[in-house]
Amino acid sequence: MKLDRSQISSYLFDLFEKTLAVCSPEKAVSQHLALKGEQLRVGESEFSTKGHPVYILAVGKASVPMYESAHDVLGEQEAGSLVITPDAGAASDCGADEVITAAHPVPDERSLEAGRAAAEYLDRMPEDALVLMLISGGTSSLMCWPAEGIGIEELNKTYDLLNNSGASIHEINTVRKHCSRIKGGQLLRYVPGGATLIDLIISDVPGDDPAIIGSGPTTPDYSTFQDTYHVLLEYELWDILPDAVRLHIEKGIDGEMPEVVRPEDEPVREHKQYIISSARTFVHRAADIAREDGYRAIVADEPFNDDVEEVANYIADEINSHISKDTTDPQLLLFYGESTVQVTGSGKGGRNQELALRGALKIADFDEQISWLSAGTDGVDGPTDAAGAVVDGNTIRRARERGLEPDEYLRNNDTYHFHERMDTLLKTGPTGNNLMDVVVVVLA
Repeated sequence: MKLDRSQISSYLFDLFEKTLAVCSPEKAVSQHLALKGEQLRVGESEFSTKGHPVYILAVGKASVPMYESAHDVLGEQEAGSLVITPDAGAASDCGADEVITAAHPVPDERSLEAGRAAAEYLDRMPEDALVLMLISGGTSSLMCWPAEGIGIEELNKTYDLLNNSGASIHEINTVRKHCSRIKGGQLLRYVPGGATLIDLIISDVPGDDPAIIGSGPTTPDYSTFQDTYHVLLEYELWDILPDAVRLHIEKGIDGEMPEVVRPEDEPVREHKQYIISSARTFVHRAADIAREDGYRAIVADEPFNDDVEEVANYIADEINSHISKDTTDPQLLLFYGESTVQVTGSGKGGRNQELALRGALKIADFDEQISWLSAGTDGVDGPTDAAGAVVDGNTIRRARERGLEPDEYLRNNDTYHFHERMDTLLKTGPTGNNLMDVVVVVLA
């Protein structure tokens, strides 16, 4: 299928939305969960529900659709349910026994109450319970119970410093776990020891590591207070941390506070984890759709997880390597992951909008007809109402003709207003999903 330049942006938007529908949280759950009689099938495993009441705890941006799908499977077998969501609209329509609306991306008092409620909900379960834990992106903020002595304001100041430091999601979560009572596997301390715990997880991190997704509330790991200290030192944050956070970490280093739960100390009798959807799944489904449309679709082997400029350079190099390929078919290159941005300006934007603008600068000198979409699969890029942006090889030329200087917008981290003026913003609204970020490039 050959498209002219005016059609490509629309095609990329449509491809993005079609793939979101194919990779919906509802479908991810229903494809991995089935009930036949008193046997609950999860993936290739089976669990008996006879004498084991089934409880659901769903947390994250996709918590409501994940819960509804699981509820449809379980029917009368469901003994209880708690859903924690950022979406007040979805919460009002959710049929769970208890629904809590909490805050994302910045936790607030509602998030703290949600964290306590989750721990208390698990603590009340019978010893023979079968617990379905449904986890998706946003869990770390939505279900937040700070360590003793740390208030929500101190916690948010710490998160803000980390998010603007350029630290990776792994490094950020190392700190988060050690400022919490429930992250880093610590929520397991509230699950009855004789219970069976099944985690169904939608991944929003590079590598799909359950210990990182949502800061791993039910995943033990080996990170330490000393690791936390080194992260804060590396990004020059230690001396500007809130006093309460610094004091807590110092106590942890001195052995006065417990570390996160270690794998060998797993307190639950039977615990299984399943990654049921991810950004890798998303880009492969998008590639399948594109091939049906006549594209030669190529998917990146590994997720990106670097500084936004390094990611832009990497993708530009891949574009350059494919330009010379001897093919008459239009090519579509797909990438996935999460870039990091060190915020130094006072503007408005998100990492996908910044990646798109940096991408536009990279492809401005290519002779080929190239279009580039960068978007967050949750539909929200940073503190904005956009999912990302769609640019092409002429975006920079057109911007300069209007008197806009892209580098100035980048220096001020003000990419939202650049794309707004160029009409290149991609807006979907919140999607109810969260599978990291994707970049789709068309070589037509």
